[in-house]
Amino acid sequence: MKKLLTLIILLFLVVGFSNAQNTWTFISNFPAPNPTATTISVVNQNQIWVACAASGGAARIYKTFDAGQTWILANGGLPAQDLYGLYAYDSLNVWVGTVQGSVYYTSNGGNNWTLQLSIPGSFCNGIKMFSLNYGVYYGDPTGSGQPYQFRTTSNGGLNWVLVTGAPIAGSEWGVINAWDWTDSNHFWIGSVNTVPNSTTSKIYKTANGYWGTWTGVTVNGTGGSQGCYFQAVAFIDNNNGLVGSSGGNILKTTNGGVSYTAVTPPPGLTSFAVMNMHAVKAAGIIRMAIDSGGGSVMYRTTNLGTSWIREQLPLQAVINIVADMEFLNENLGYAVLGSTNTPVGGLIKYGPASGVNPISGNVPEGFSLEQNYPNPFNPGTTIKFSIPKSQFVTLKVYNSLGKEVQTLIQEHLAAGTYEVFYDAQELPSGIYFYKIITDSFTDVKKMTLIK
Repeated sequence: MKKLLTLIILLFLVVGFSNAQNTWTFISNFPAPNPTATTISVVNQNQIWVACAASGGAARIYKTFDAGQTWILANGGLPAQDLYGLYAYDSLNVWVGTVQGSVYYTSNGGNNWTLQLSIPGSFCNGIKMFSLNYGVYYGDPTGSGQPYQFRTTSNGGLNWVLVTGAPIAGSEWGVINAWDWTDSNHFWIGSVNTVPNSTTSKIYKTANGYWGTWTGVTVNGTGGSQGCYFQAVAFIDNNNGLVGSSGGNILKTTNGGVSYTAVTPPPGLTSFAVMNMHAVKAAGIIRMAIDSGGGSVMYRTTNLGTSWIREQLPLQAVINIVADMEFLNENLGYAVLGSTNTPVGGLIKYGPASGVNPISGNVPEGFSLEQNYPNPFNPGTTIKFSIPKSQFVTLKVYNSLGKEVQTLIQEHLAAGTYEVFYDAQELPSGIYFYKIITDSFTDVKKMTLIK
C-alpha cells in the first residue's frame, strides 16, 4: 500500500494540466489614473509585468507578484512616454520600449531604468530576450526608403546592432505586438501599408534568424483611411499560422508564410478588426481578439480557422479592447485591456472556473486541507481548506491512477478559510484524490465516490 501511494504521489507531480472547463475572468484595474495597457509579459503564474500609455505626467509600467491582486508602479527614471514592446525575463531583468524608439533596461525590478537604445523617428513594436544576453528588437523604419529597425543584442542590450538584411520600407511601418516566432531562427512580422484605402500589405519572414534572409510576402486585405494594417500574427509551428488585419481579414499559411489564403471569419461577424492573436504552440491553439464595433470578442481555433470556438469575456473586457495576451500553457493565460474609447486599463485571466467560497475572513493559525464531507459521496462533496497568508492556490482532483480529472481552483486567494463544492456526476465510482498546492504548503487526501 505504501508503494502504491508513493507511485500515485509521484504521478501527481508529473501529470500536466487537463482540459478542465476554463473561462475568462476579470482580475483588477490598474491603479489610478488607470492607464490603458499596451503590452503584457508573463514571467510565471504570479509574476506579471504590464506596459501602459503615459498618464498623469509619468510613464506607467506595473508589476505584480500575486497574479494581479496588487500592482506596483515600477517606473524609476523612465521618461513620461507611452511604453511598448515589454519583455520581462524574470522579476528583476526587464526591457521596455517607447513611442519614440528607445529601449530601457532594469536589473533591479524597475527601481532604476537605463537607456540602451535611442532611434529618433522610430517606434518600438517588440522585444524578445531568448536569454539574459541574446535578444531581438523590432522597431519602425525612420521613413520611406529606410530599413526596418530589426536589431539584435548579444550582451543584454549594451549594444543593439541593426541587422544588415533588414527590409527597406516603402510607404509602411510596423505595428505593436504584430509578430511571432517559434525559435530564434523563425520569425514572422506584420506591417502597415500607409497608403489610404490600400488593399495589400506585407508579412515579413525569416527562417534562418534575424541576421538571415528576410522576405516580404504581399498579402491582400481591406484598408481604410489610414492604410491596410496587418496587426495580428500567430504561428503554432514553423509552417502553420494565422494573420489578421484591422479590416477584418483573416489569412492562413501552411507553408511557413510563403503564401496565404483567406479564412472564413467566425459566424455572425461582418465589420470587425482583428486586434491581436496568440498561439499556444504546444497545444496547437490560436486565439484571436476582435473589436466588433460593439465590443471585444474572443475566439480560438485548433485548425487554422476551419472552425472557431467563442470564449465568453467578462464585461470589463467586452466594453474595452483586448490589447495583448500571453499564455503559459493551454489552461492558463492573461490579457490586458486598453482602448482610447474606454481609457481604463485592466487584467483578465483565462483559467479553470472557480467555485471557491470564503467561509471565514479570520486568519487561521496554519495551513490545512480537511477531509471532504460527505465521504463517501454521490455525486457531490465539499472540500474545505485554510491558508494563513495570501497565496496562489491550486486544488486538483486525480483518479486512482494519478491522472488529473479536474482543476477546482487555480487562483490567488487572501488569507482565510475556504470551501469548494465538487460535483462528480460525470465520473464513475471509485477512489479519487484531491491535492492542494500553494507557495509553501502541499497536501493530498483520499475520497470515495459511490454511485
